[in-house]
Amino acid sequence: MPSATSFLLSFSLLLSSGCGYHRLDRQQRAAAWAKTGETIRLARFRNLTPRLGLEDRFTKALENRVVAASPWRLVAQGEPSRWVLQGTLEEYKSRPIGLTLGNSNVKASAGSASRVEVVVVASVQLLDGQTGSVVLSRRGLTFSNQYRVDQNFASFDSRELQVIESLADDFAESFLTQLLEGTD
Repeated sequence: MPSATSFLLSFSLLLSSGCGYHRLDRQQRAAAWAKTGETIRLARFRNLTPRLGLEDRFTKALENRVVAASPWRLVAQGEPSRWVLQGTLEEYKSRPIGLTLGNSNVKASAGSASRVEVVVVASVQLLDGQTGSVVLSRRGLTFSNQYRVDQNFASFDSRELQVIESLADDFAESFLTQLLEGTD
């Protein structure tokens, strides 16, 4: 019966080895800034782009993610906090990537965009709220998304705003995940 014993031993080792995947919310956090219950304040994003209001959407998306999926307690502007997150929106581009051809029967007819790509580049820093020193810095975080242009131009702005909301949420989720994983 040595083969049955060795089979059971091998089987139990296989079961105990696991698959290699771990949940982030149950993993020990090595990062000093990821302690449960500490306070964090979000500084309003600086907007260096020509797109007005972009900073509000990115600040709000990060605020929502911090409240929903972080170990910290969010405090209001002006209140002291252990950590401070500040960000800068450095670039905003909206460019056509697909074109519909104009009508060849009309001389002045030109093509128009059928798909548009929106690209946002941001940098974020985590500061020690007590000393003001930079603990973690992420520069040049680039996020892009595309949308199909409806030929009804009244819906053009609303589609772009939906894409911006999506980019802001993707940014907040990605940055917060990096921050909680403790990668620097």
